Amino acid sequence: MALLAKNMAGLILVMAVTAVFGSMEAAAQDTIAIKVFLDRDSGGWNDKISDYAFLTEVDGCRIQWNAVEEKDGTRSLVLHRTCNIPFSQQAQIHRAILKQINARWEIDSFKYISWDSFCNKNDWSWCIPIAEASLRSKEFIDHCRKYPKIETVSTNHIFIKLANQTYSYKPLADIFREFGVHIELRTVQKVFALKLKKAPFYDQLRNLNIKGNPMVMYDAGMTYFSINN
Repeated sequence: MALLAKNMAGLILVMAVTAVFGSMEAAAQDTIAIKVFLDRDSGGWNDKISDYAFLTEVDGCRIQWNAVEEKDGTRSLVLHRTCNIPFSQQAQIHRAILKQINARWEIDSFKYISWDSFCNKNDWSWCIPIAEASLRSKEFIDHCRKYPKIETVSTNHIFIKLANQTYSYKPLADIFREFGVHIELRTVQKVFALKLKKAPFYDQLRNLNIKGNPMVMYDAGMTYFSINN
């Protein structure tokens, strides 16, 4: 009985700590100031019914999500961001904004996300898994060997495949999962690749003991995700 009481006390303590942590996180989100406005400065209004912006600026980090509804009824989420802090520090801001959007239109009513690049100069965490996978990708190795003399599978196709296989964008997917949806990378524009030893994250791949100085694929200028239930 004493052991049971001790275990129960421990369980209650864990539950209490979890509850406190959860309330602190919710409170932190509630303290993030979000400006909401009809974004008349955005383009494509001939095809849109509405385009509402949800904007937050915190310590030099500017994050804006636009909730767009097209005339055909399609809804999308569009990110505009000027923020060079790691995504782990941005996550709370994205979560708070999406919570505000979800209060107006459920996230599962949106069909896709227009994101930007995966990484910035202070955070290569989404890019490193893709770079590592590209070193083993037969398609990418074949592309580097033959291009441009012989047309091969597009680098866009390879990037999408490697990003989805490595699930390098999991931190973003985890946030959307909180709203009951699954996201998947579908389209990209302007894939970036360079020699391994010139990569800003080269030190984090040294332990792979790669011979020579092969090309690595690691990021894209624009990325687009589908939203699925």
